[in-house]
Amino acid sequence: MIDLSGLTAAARDPLVGILGLFAVGGTAAHLLFRRYPFGKAIVRVVFLVLLTIAFLHANIVPYQPLEFTGTPLLDAVHAALKIAWWFWAAWLLVGFLRAFVIVERRPREGKLLQDLLAGLIYLAAVFAIIAYVFDLKIQGLLATSGVIAIILGLALQSTLSDLFSGIVLNFSRPYRPGDWINLEGGTEGRVIEMNWRATHVLTGRRDLAIVPNSTIAKSKIVNVSSPSGIHGASITVQLDAKTPPMVGIEILERAILNCRLIVAAPSPTIAVKATNAAYSEFEVTFFVEELASTVRAQNELFDLIFRHLAASGIDLASPLNQAYRASEDANLGKSKTRPEMLVEMVTIFSTLTSPERTTIATKLQQHAHDQGDTLLEPGTVLQSLYFIASGVLSFTRGDTELMRLGPGDHYGEIGLLTGGLSTAKVTALTPVIIYELAKADLTPILEAQPEVVQELGRALAQRQAAGRSADATELDHTVPTSGLTSWFSERIHRLYNIAGAQ
Repeated sequence: MIDLSGLTAAARDPLVGILGLFAVGGTAAHLLFRRYPFGKAIVRVVFLVLLTIAFLHANIVPYQPLEFTGTPLLDAVHAALKIAWWFWAAWLLVGFLRAFVIVERRPREGKLLQDLLAGLIYLAAVFAIIAYVFDLKIQGLLATSGVIAIILGLALQSTLSDLFSGIVLNFSRPYRPGDWINLEGGTEGRVIEMNWRATHVLTGRRDLAIVPNSTIAKSKIVNVSSPSGIHGASITVQLDAKTPPMVGIEILERAILNCRLIVAAPSPTIAVKATNAAYSEFEVTFFVEELASTVRAQNELFDLIFRHLAASGIDLASPLNQAYRASEDANLGKSKTRPEMLVEMVTIFSTLTSPERTTIATKLQQHAHDQGDTLLEPGTVLQSLYFIASGVLSFTRGDTELMRLGPGDHYGEIGLLTGGLSTAKVTALTPVIIYELAKADLTPILEAQPEVVQELGRALAQRQAAGRSADATELDHTVPTSGLTSWFSERIHRLYNIAGAQ
């Protein structure tokens, strides 16, 4: 039979009405303030205050064991309200913690500290509910939970290891998101995310490596972005044994100076590792602004080393089983004059035959300049095409360096074609030798060799598209980047009255 007296006593208790009010009010607040978290927080605080007042009016102390009234329904209502009070109080403390406990300049550590303290607060609320609502002994529960914790710890050993390693890594911060790191075992890349379990690393091959924190905590970590993003790299170069080591060092220094991807500080170093009857070995150590630029800088440096060596008539060391053939090639190269060797290095003349290149070489006029000399001042109208035979030139506009040129490079083409004034200053960073090809000598070449026009237009388009035009002023900015090659070729044809567009 239903205990009507119990129902009547429960109906008279104001806490029953408060429980119903809280249930309806909590649901309504969740629906009405779903998009307004601040309003929802105010409602929860008001409910906690009202519930505390109701407890005090009913002589119920939240932090004392629940006194049973003998009416199961009423006792259940009191227990539910007490549980709600503890969780609301824990929520209020956590909200206060997240609002005011902030670790300045270290937001990730602050968030981690907040989460740990919030977990402890909710855990304390659960133990308080067990002690003051269900009237259970905490000591026995802790002893039982200790055994359970040991069992769970053994079962979740790997996960807990990752968790605690993540806590250590988040506080010690050996790296941050955005840093380039090298991990023992071969993992290398940029850190894109750190969490409590693992670190996400984007490798150089654009693959996502998810490395457990426990593995990272046990391995050697090299943070190439700390204390700065500058990264060092080394390459090995072997030169022919006939090259004196100091001459080899000088040529390698010019190649390094020619590469703008290599930073000036820390300064690069060149060490002679070995010298014998077959070769001289050099180790070149250089630095770039970030790890991502290493491969590009290394490739560019190898190309520049090859060009500077070729311009100086120095050979790379050959494998021992190919020494005789290399010697024949070297003797053939040394039979050519320096202008002929230069013309072979120039890209725009690559489609010409050997006799045609020889003809061009005879028309070149040599000029020598010392380090620090100014070869071109802003406001000059160029009437010749200039080719660098040796050394390094710097193009600057104001205080900004636009580019550096080395053996096989050329300048003066855009100003020669447009007739505009030069806006750049050209300075010799090393002693240089350049060769001049006058406009009167260039015209017959362009008329006789239309393919040179195409190559010249392509070279101009690449330089202009890269924003490295140093000796030109006004160009047709309506021409899209993809059409610069055709635009330059057409302009060259029209300027020199060359028939046949190709």
